[in-house]
Amino acid sequence: MNKWKLSILLLLSSFFVGLFLVITIKPEPLRDALIFFPLDPNATFDEATSKVEFQSIEDEDEYILDWSVTSMLNQSAYLRQDVSLLFEDGYLKDTLSTWREDTDTIEMEKDIKSDDSGHYRVVTFHHAELHYPNDEIRSAQKLSFDQLYVIDSPLSPLHSFRTPQTEEEKESKRILDYILMQQQEYDWDALFEYYNIPKDRYLRIPLTDLVQYEEQPIPGLTKEQTAQFLGGLWEGLYKNYVLGITKQDGTTVSPIGSTVPVILVPDTADHFFVLFRTSDGEPIQLLQTIQD
Repeated sequence: MNKWKLSILLLLSSFFVGLFLVITIKPEPLRDALIFFPLDPNATFDEATSKVEFQSIEDEDEYILDWSVTSMLNQSAYLRQDVSLLFEDGYLKDTLSTWREDTDTIEMEKDIKSDDSGHYRVVTFHHAELHYPNDEIRSAQKLSFDQLYVIDSPLSPLHSFRTPQTEEEKESKRILDYILMQQQEYDWDALFEYYNIPKDRYLRIPLTDLVQYEEQPIPGLTKEQTAQFLGGLWEGLYKNYVLGITKQDGTTVSPIGSTVPVILVPDTADHFFVLFRTSDGEPIQLLQTIQD
């Protein structure tokens, strides 16, 4: 066999091998959206929990937190998605999200390194997309929340609690809560002024407080409208916050280090603003409307 025939044979062999790989190896589809559909009253979550727990001490100042999320729907769903956000002292520490096809259950877990005293809050949106034979698509959703105080004081060993038991823990909680409240109120006032929003017309709801509105409606909305609002809110947050924040110059940045989004509910409750700052302090405003 001469060199030309050998070269052609090798070329054809490479082509067919490459073609075979292209045809037979299908990449896993990317899921870059969380879509809210009308809720299915028959699809409910048997379990939906978020937990942040003190795990171990690395050295005198550093420690590890265990962050876990578990959810189980009462039926298998075409698509299951969970999106969890961990905030430390009012700033996004990290995100945890995944999606699974044809399942009822999602479990996620992550170790987080940190240091110094801190107030950690986790809020998770559990979501399911259900497809039916008549091409109808429905949703199921649930919120879960957890929080943890970690105290690093020269007066006592490094420790954590959810609910303070001692006078020292009560005082530590009071100080951390006060600092966070003052910081957020100051920042929210500045954002109201920046966007020229009248403060007396809007109720402020931090994202970390949203879980309470699964049991009671948001002022001005029915329970059904509140559920619709929550689904639409998380659809928007996933796209415009979790996956990346688009700044005024068109660049996209990570949400890590950004402030807790605050939801502004007006008297009429026909539209909602979501305000926060990027990690470098740039103000961001999102708008959501309620459809009848």
